[in-house]
Amino acid sequence: MARSTGREAVAWVVAGVLVLTGAVTVVVGLSSPVSFGWFAYQPLANAVFVPGGGVFVSRMTIVGFAVLTVGLIALAFIGGWRLARRPR
Repeated sequence: MARSTGREAVAWVVAGVLVLTGAVTVVVGLSSPVSFGWFAYQPLANAVFVPGGGVFVSRMTIVGFAVLTVGLIALAFIGGWRLARRPR
């Protein structure tokens, strides 16, 4: 089995931190309420229109998903690199 180099160990740690940071950011982003800042109001009908039928996520959640994706891609790349370098 091939030994890990210092650079490879750092790459594993950085990719793992990216995955962990992205996952935590997604969880925090999904647990916080999303504010839209607008609504439609008909004064005569006494009805308020609230948009529905879609999924709305905050910017924090989107950034979390992006960081999580980059971390998972990095883990896949490092794992594939290590698998390709192993002796036959």
